[in-house]
Amino acid sequence: MAALRWVVAVVASVAAFFAVAVPWAVLSSGGHDPWEVIGPVAGVVAAGVLAALGWWASQTGTPAGRGPERTVRQSARAKGNIKQTAGNHSAAGRTGRRPMRENIRQKARGGGDVDQAGGDRA
Repeated sequence: MAALRWVVAVVASVAAFFAVAVPWAVLSSGGHDPWEVIGPVAGVVAAGVLAALGWWASQTGTPAGRGPERTVRQSARAKGNIKQTAGNHSAAGRTGRRPMRENIRQKARGGGDVDQAGGDRA
């Protein structure tokens, strides 16, 4: 999905360049405005579009207004013992790095013991 957003950003930037440059070149009377003027102006517009859409394309990992998210949902039914563990239980874990966005759902049923573990347990 992130690659698609970057493709959209680049294509829109190129389209913005041509949307400024081509009409300007066609409508300028007798072609008096040289490409040495049209090109840089259209380039600045394209750079602005790429900057805005590049920011948008880089926002895929974080939901709007919130930080990284980890959601774990577990349910179990059993006749024996049930043990459920969730979250980050590793010694090293992802220390110093943003946690990846996760959404884990687990269900279990059994006639004996049930042991579920969810989240980053590396």
